[in-house]
Amino acid sequence: MSQEENPVEALARRIIAAQGPISLAALMRLANTGMPDSYYQANQPFGPSGDFVTAPEISQMFGELLALAVADHWQQTGSQLPASVVELGPGRGLLMADALRIWRQAAPDFYRCISITMVEASAALARAQAERLGAEATRIAWQADLPEADGPLFLIANEFFDALPIQQFLRTEEGWRERLVNWDEARGFHDALGPVVAAIREPEGDVWEQSTEALVWAERIGARLAAHGGLALVIDYANRPGATSLRGIRRHQMSAPLEALGATDLSAGVDFAALAGAAEAAGAKAHGPIGQGMFLQALGIEARHAQLSARANAAQKRELDSALHQLTDASAMGDSFQVLALMGPNDPFPAIFQNR
Repeated sequence: MSQEENPVEALARRIIAAQGPISLAALMRLANTGMPDSYYQANQPFGPSGDFVTAPEISQMFGELLALAVADHWQQTGSQLPASVVELGPGRGLLMADALRIWRQAAPDFYRCISITMVEASAALARAQAERLGAEATRIAWQADLPEADGPLFLIANEFFDALPIQQFLRTEEGWRERLVNWDEARGFHDALGPVVAAIREPEGDVWEQSTEALVWAERIGARLAAHGGLALVIDYANRPGATSLRGIRRHQMSAPLEALGATDLSAGVDFAALAGAAEAAGAKAHGPIGQGMFLQALGIEARHAQLSARANAAQKRELDSALHQLTDASAMGDSFQVLALMGPNDPFPAIFQNR
């Protein structure tokens, strides 16, 4: 796609020409969701035919176990009604499809009483989710924000926070300066530096990243949990303090973040400590994060793997073995992806996080 044919890049160039270099956060927002031609608005990025594969795409075990964790917490906290289930960034709807099946079979009281909201910014993805969910879609609301509702909140955010815009600040001889993005004919999109800023805290390393949008989401989720109780599970890959975590992914390969804007997934590692702090400041409790592998093992993924394998053919067993490895092994997603639990201030301590 040439620069003239790429509407996202064309708009970014016009903005830069009008006002000068823009923040990385502004560029990420534009590239990912800011216009009809942005990445998540115009593409179907998930799965083998897309650009990347998420945990629900790897195996039904992932969504099933999260569903059981949510239903168990509802029971442990008194089975309060009404209850609200929310998924942030539902992808192709696979996680919710697996969760609804488990709730219908193993937690029918929870299944019958919940209201369900899918928080999705892309109309195209919302249509794909509704198609995936079939008849279940009639009981689901799609919107771009948290629902206003009383009662406990049960929220799942799998690879949602990593797509939110970040600012980057770089340590220079003069002091901390924000990383900006400029454009010219000779170099295309390239880095620029803003004026020296005073850091709120002294970060380690040479890069400091922050996501204002992520903190706002965490604060609002925390306030809802503080008022009504419940459980929020945030699953994502973590940032590395002091180093850049910005990355581009296209066709299952790492890609230069500033190339092919709107056709490349831009994401950044999640600052779990900052999310926990924002939620706790709003009155919630935070536990973790712990590695995804440890989390799924505590939920019983090996037993579920054995159940599915017992009635699988040879090819299906190989797929199940591969999925278990990808989801839990330290060399795959087991350590790089982390799980943070947020809950109401009076809710019981989650057993899966004990001694972790």
